Amino acid sequence: MSVEAIPTSPAVPFQDAARIALADTQLRRNMGKATQTIRGKRSVAVEELPDWEQLREAGRAIKEQVLRHLDDYLIQLEESVKKAGGQVHWAADAAEANRIIARIAKSHGATQVVKVKSLTTDEIGLNEALQLEGIEAIETDLAELIIQLAGERSSHILVPAIHKNRSEIRELFKKKFGLEHLTDEPKALADAARSHLRAKFLSTKVAVSGVNFGVAETGTVCVVASEGKGRLCVRLPEVLI
Repeated sequence: MSVEAIPTSPAVPFQDAARIALADTQLRRNMGKATQTIRGKRSVAVEELPDWEQLREAGRAIKEQVLRHLDDYLIQLEESVKKAGGQVHWAADAAEANRIIARIAKSHGATQVVKVKSLTTDEIGLNEALQLEGIEAIETDLAELIIQLAGERSSHILVPAIHKNRSEIRELFKKKFGLEHLTDEPKALADAARSHLRAKFLSTKVAVSGVNFGVAETGTVCVVASEGKGRLCVRLPEVLI
């Protein structure tokens, strides 16, 4: 079966979706609490760095410089990755990228792959494409896992499950994991997800990860994660895409 690009546009127009969401009082409470918490934590983190704005400006300048010379850096990165023992595949579009990933997974007899959170794979519709090939993609980021189990779309680029509260997540985990006496304490919810995912990490041959930074000089890829599952995903499986 060939893999075609999977449309990722919203199921309903934004105006209609917004109207429905604004009428949901529980959703509005969830969003209000979550955004207040995130803003508070951001303020604390920013205050720890006296040169916050200068660091951000330096990062922006580096990013713009790399984008201006991206063709050269990509070739250099390819050469460095090969020297380090890796393989590089070039894809012209989303459909070709999905075919390459599916082919690699199948060549290793994988019927499941574990994933680190990756916006690129969301944009190309990788999960849906792998499903057409009989391969289950398992999200390991906690918020992405919640969304996947609920059969929903991400509601925020950084906080995909920002629209759900602890009680809703507890009910979802109870149903999906068969945990009758689960509480809505954050530690209990995290432990439930950890137990579910740990078995996947130990039994799945192939992992798929995005990268936050690729270092052209060394062929190194950097994944920034806060939960620890990113490290498990890129280290435990036999094959990393």
